[in-house]
Amino acid sequence: MIFVYKKWEQFCKDLALQNRYSIPAREITDKSLFYLVLKHDVETKVLNAYKMAKIEHKYGHRGSYYVQAYLLDDHENVRLLHEMQNMGHEISYHYDVMDSCKGDIEKAIAEFDINKNRFETNGFILKTVCQHGNPVVERIGYTSNRDFFRSSNVRALYPDISDIMVNFKEMYKTDYTYYSDAGRRFKMIYDPLTNDLIDNHDKDVFYKDLQELLISLENKNVIISTHPHRYTKSKVLYCYKSGMFMLIRSTAKMVMKIPFMKKIMSRYYYLAKKI
Repeated sequence: MIFVYKKWEQFCKDLALQNRYSIPAREITDKSLFYLVLKHDVETKVLNAYKMAKIEHKYGHRGSYYVQAYLLDDHENVRLLHEMQNMGHEISYHYDVMDSCKGDIEKAIAEFDINKNRFETNGFILKTVCQHGNPVVERIGYTSNRDFFRSSNVRALYPDISDIMVNFKEMYKTDYTYYSDAGRRFKMIYDPLTNDLIDNHDKDVFYKDLQELLISLENKNVIISTHPHRYTKSKVLYCYKSGMFMLIRSTAKMVMKIPFMKKIMSRYYYLAKKI
């Protein structure tokens, strides 16, 4: 599958022709039926996310963009995010506080609170958030960033915020089918709430292209997750970047099998956001 803006535009257009329009996750209620959320994890390159937001806006879609907090340090990023919010998109937090605090929940709460205030100071009110995966982190004493909103203390501190991958279904009394382009292939994830705890990857369903994915969306509540920094304007550029990604990923997997290298790579986990 090749991720280029032209294909995403055709997908958004086809959705609109079927009278299916994305709404932000924050607008879903227990009365919502057959909703669609175009969800985006913005780990780097806000400009790429902005390009996708413009495409979606063109066809009447309003998505949810979960943004890494460090990206708010750049004034141009904040300006683009405001433009996206003005289009009707949800701008919220793509957090990884458990990893950055090595599983220390109290430190993670402090970091989350600081970044929550950063978002809100910039005019982005958090209602739904989404954890980041971080594939090269060595975790001791915790499973993933999802453990943050699995904590009853955290949920008590932030009763008006839900994690789309942890307690969103519970809070809004809803269910959904979750699709993701993680690994540069679209797939239906069998159980997105627990796939960090239980290995059910053999039950995931893969799609060869966006048209095949489109067919599978009928009469379902759907969340489709993308990583905008991986999308490009041309097939040639995408193939080059995809080849580099595959090379780096396969190398990282081999290196991670070496105990001392795993520890070293874990210290620089944030570099994985760039690919």
